[in-house]
Amino acid sequence: MNRTDVLELAATYPLETLEPGQTLIIGGKAHHPLYVLASGRLQVEQDGRYIATIDVPGSIVGELSLLLHTAASADVVAKTPVEVRRVDDADTLLDEHPEIMRFLAETLALRLRRMTTYLVDLQVQFSDQPGTLGLVGEVLENLLHTGSPTAEPGSEREPDSPY
Repeated sequence: MNRTDVLELAATYPLETLEPGQTLIIGGKAHHPLYVLASGRLQVEQDGRYIATIDVPGSIVGELSLLLHTAASADVVAKTPVEVRRVDDADTLLDEHPEIMRFLAETLALRLRRMTTYLVDLQVQFSDQPGTLGLVGEVLENLLHTGSPTAEPGSEREPDSPY
């Protein structure tokens, strides 16, 4: 299964349109639908900071909160006119089309590999730096080898943050 297959499969679901600046997913909000991008460009943001761009038709949006049964971890905002297919009952879709789970697993594995590569590059660049920059290796170790499957959102500075 690839993005073209996902887009074809999603063709029977309701089509939603967004204008530039409209928010598709609000970070911290639970129980939003799963979306499949039909056209346009979406931007993923946390606290107003750019995280990623989603602009390939057939991309699935909202999968992390669906799979983790958590609130959305970021805002998803239209940067151009956008069309998405809205899947209100994503669990049924995944049950009826288990091949989508493999597609999601491959997509998430690719993201993890990119993130790990980036963190290793940072570790190499800043391993001899004192202070926070020198902690990249420790952060990488904690992310990849944590014994707990759950993560607690927030930080000591902002313990109630949904991020």
